[in-house]
Amino acid sequence: MKLLILKTDDPYLNLAIEEYLFLHTEEPIFMLWQNAPSVIIGRNQNAYAEVDHCFAKEHGIRIARRITGGGAVYHDSGNVNYSFISPAEKEGTLDFEAFSAPILNALSSLGIHASLSGRNDIEVDGKKISGNAQHRVGHRLLHHGTLLFAVDTATLEAVLRPNREKLKARAIRSVSARVTDLRSYLPTDMTVEGLIDHLCRYVENAFHTQRILPPTNEEIDALARRNASREWIYPEKDLLSRYTKVKERRYPFGSVELLLEMKNDKIFEIAIKGDFFGIRPISELEDALRGARLCEVETRLSSFDIGAYVCGMQKKELTELLCAE
Repeated sequence: MKLLILKTDDPYLNLAIEEYLFLHTEEPIFMLWQNAPSVIIGRNQNAYAEVDHCFAKEHGIRIARRITGGGAVYHDSGNVNYSFISPAEKEGTLDFEAFSAPILNALSSLGIHASLSGRNDIEVDGKKISGNAQHRVGHRLLHHGTLLFAVDTATLEAVLRPNREKLKARAIRSVSARVTDLRSYLPTDMTVEGLIDHLCRYVENAFHTQRILPPTNEEIDALARRNASREWIYPEKDLLSRYTKVKERRYPFGSVELLLEMKNDKIFEIAIKGDFFGIRPISELEDALRGARLCEVETRLSSFDIGAYVCGMQKKELTELLCAE
C-alpha cells in the first residue's frame, strides 16, 4: 500500500488529487489530508438545501461537491480526512465495514473504543466522530471519511442545514448535539498533528506502506477547476427556477428528494437528490423518467435495478414517491 499525506488545505485541489488517483492508479493507497473551512456535500445532494450560503460567504467557508454519495460535512483544521483507494473485493457493492476496520483499530490503539453505526458513521459513546462515504467504478473503490479531532461545532451548527427528518429519527434537536470530538478522549497534550502522525505509523505498521509524493499534472489542475466551478457545485440551479413539485421522503438508507417540472401528470424535468449512496450514475434514472406520465413510471423503470442507483431502495418505493400527492 502507498501512503500519501497532502500538505495543501485547498478542498478543490485535495478532492481533485483523490479523484485522479482513484481513476488512474492500480495499487492500494491510503491518504491523509485536511481542508480549510469548507462544506463538502455529497454527489447527489441539493447544495441550496444543505448549506446556509449567507453564513458561509460571511465567514469565508468554501462549498465543494465530492464524487461520493452521503451527506454534507463541515471541514476545518480540527478535522482529519482519510481516504482508502483500493480494488473492491465484492463486485457491484459498497463495503463500509471492511474499510472502517483499520480506522477503528487505529483508534483502539489510542484507547478509544469506537464502533461503526448505522449506514456509515463511526461513533464513540453514541456520538458521531466520523462520517464515511464510498464510490466505485468497476473494480476500483474509493472510501473516505472524516475524523473530528477538535472541530468548531458552533460553525458546523451554523453552516449546515441537516434534514430535520434525519434529526427527528435520531430524537435529537441539532447536528451539534449528535457529534463529539476525539480530543475529549485523548491525552491533553495530543494535537491534531499528533493524531495524523499516529495514523501514519499505524498504517505503516499494519500495511507495510511506502510513502509517495502527491502527483501534479494538467488533469489534476482541470479537476480542481471543475470542483470550484458553479456548474459542478450547483447543477440543479436551472431546475430550481422551473420545478413545480418537490417530493421528499426519509428512508433507512437515506433521504430522497425529487425536484420535478411537471404539467398535469407528465414529467418534463427531474432531478433526484439526497444523501443516499449508489453504484451507478443517478442521471441514468433521470434520463429514463423525463417525458414520462405518472402512469408510465412503472413501465419506464421495469428494466432498472433501482438499488444500483439508490442503495437500499426498491422499485416500488421510487414509484410510490413519484406518484405521491
